[in-house]
Amino acid sequence: MGALLSSGKPHGARRAARLALCLAHLAALTAAACGCRKPADVPADAGAAAPAGADAAPAELAAIDGQAAPAELVAPAWPPSDKPLLGVTAFVATVYKEPRDTSKKLGYLRVGSRVPRSAEPAGTAGCPGGWYAIEPSGYLCVGEEATLDLNDPILKAAGPGPNLRTALPYRYAFVRAVLPLYLRVPTAEEQRKSEFKLDEHLSWFEENKATVQRVILGANDVAIDARGVPLPGKQLGELGLGKNSLELGEGALLGGEGDGDPIPFWLEGGKRLIRNISDFKVPDYAVFADRARRFTGLSLIGSFATGPEALSRRFAITTDLRLAPATKIKPDTGSPWHGVELTDALTLPLAFVRARGARDVQIQGDKATPGKELPFRDIVPLTGRMRRIEGVKYYRTRDQRYVSQLDVGIAVAPSAWPEVAEKGEKWIEVSITHQTLVLWEGKRPVYATLVSTGQAGVADPKTTTATVRGVFRIRNKHITATMDSNESSSVGGRAETTADAPSASRGAKPEKGGSSKERASKKPGASAAAKPAAGEKVVPRKGDGEYGVTRRRGEGTYALKDVPYIQYFASGYALHAAYWHDVFGTPRSHGCINLAPIDAHRLFLWTDPPVPPGWHAINTGEELGEGTTIIVHE
Repeated sequence: MGALLSSGKPHGARRAARLALCLAHLAALTAAACGCRKPADVPADAGAAAPAGADAAPAELAAIDGQAAPAELVAPAWPPSDKPLLGVTAFVATVYKEPRDTSKKLGYLRVGSRVPRSAEPAGTAGCPGGWYAIEPSGYLCVGEEATLDLNDPILKAAGPGPNLRTALPYRYAFVRAVLPLYLRVPTAEEQRKSEFKLDEHLSWFEENKATVQRVILGANDVAIDARGVPLPGKQLGELGLGKNSLELGEGALLGGEGDGDPIPFWLEGGKRLIRNISDFKVPDYAVFADRARRFTGLSLIGSFATGPEALSRRFAITTDLRLAPATKIKPDTGSPWHGVELTDALTLPLAFVRARGARDVQIQGDKATPGKELPFRDIVPLTGRMRRIEGVKYYRTRDQRYVSQLDVGIAVAPSAWPEVAEKGEKWIEVSITHQTLVLWEGKRPVYATLVSTGQAGVADPKTTTATVRGVFRIRNKHITATMDSNESSSVGGRAETTADAPSASRGAKPEKGGSSKERASKKPGASAAAKPAAGEKVVPRKGDGEYGVTRRRGEGTYALKDVPYIQYFASGYALHAAYWHDVFGTPRSHGCINLAPIDAHRLFLWTDPPVPPGWHAINTGEELGEGTTIIVHE
């Protein structure tokens, strides 16, 4: 993934225009014109519709604060039918400022995206197929990464891309046992050759499926409006016409429309009718490309069942069009936790209860007496008054109680306004001590929540896992990208063409694909695996297997695919969703600022500049707009 360059001047767009662009982005990335979650033949000029495989959107989705969105903010269908289009056929395709691959990178698009293009190329330097201008800015090379043929089977196979109408842009699952990522539907014999003790595994799965595949209500089960704000008065799982996670079958939980989805057209007859677009390259005759370790998080866009010739297994389709056997992955729904929209009735100061078993406090003189238990993550309005007893701060609540600083994280207005607030601009405030984040529009707070910053708290970020502090601007925004346990991150595909050189701060060794301070968790609640010392031999774990005579790439690591809503604000430091844990309010990361999926989604749609329709990531700056300010303090 890596940090993309940021530079340029404030774009100065008015708030209504920015919201319109956000809504356009929201509609763009969920329109059926880009395909459907289950690959299908979709005409290039198809109108907007809910993507197949995604939950039906609640009726309230198009509303703001329960009211219909103003006509001027309703996004048009995407992509427009009156303009020539260009389709992306590589996993990622870099957008350049000028029609040459040595110019500034503005961002990238993902496979399956279709965007308006110029009628004629601007040139062919280094690109025999021609450099075409795309909206709203930049150039794409037609050839290995993009095509003018909108009937290209890869476009149809890839589906519509991420779904921004729900908190998690894809369906997710975790790997429970090492598995091969198949390129085509494998025969029974091929599966037995590729997977250790497979018959024993299948027997175990059949006996335990009801238990091990069980899910709970999660991030996508919270009803949200068009801005990503949770709708007041809705209970978890109340989605109107949409089904919640407990009502979905295994097929939909793994990215499909339902349990009866057929084998996609590009996998019929046991063949693969499209090329391998993953960054793990193998010969054309290969049955699979790479293996996924235990605890790997996978992002999924479809699933289908097979017949006896393939052991009647279900396979899930990953975003880079590989196949994961469903018996070795567990669907995951992410945390349903989210913050709160601030209003005149509920505003700062307030506290979030961070400790389980916390109690309110009655204070008489210099004595603090515990009282009633406070619900975990309860939101407690405060008066702004505070008492200190024996070195502990106690905050006065509006109902005449106190809460201890040891039990809560508070969000308060600053004692002095930063310049960005005086100018009336948007800005993000993060408190490491309190593990809180507040969105501001000038001097008006609009949203508050809990986060998880670096494990080392307020220590030195140069030598520890603490989060960097200071005043920054959003450098770049990725709808999703991949993080792994060795601090390396990548957008996928040819990372060197889509991201800048990695940072070498804190002594981290740069790796191909860029670097990140984020050492994502090996599994929920566990710490990341330590990197081997220089020259130390990495010993493979039992069951990892080999591909031919060469050990597979990534040995000793696991990956978290398509981490959602990544927004870098400093070299290697980002705000992003964490779908693999639910300890928000507790320092946990290795430098990045972890948010619950709902909060990360809300934040991503709110910050400037919006990602243009059809794009997957952008650099902020002169061409696309200046990034929103973020202030991180103790």
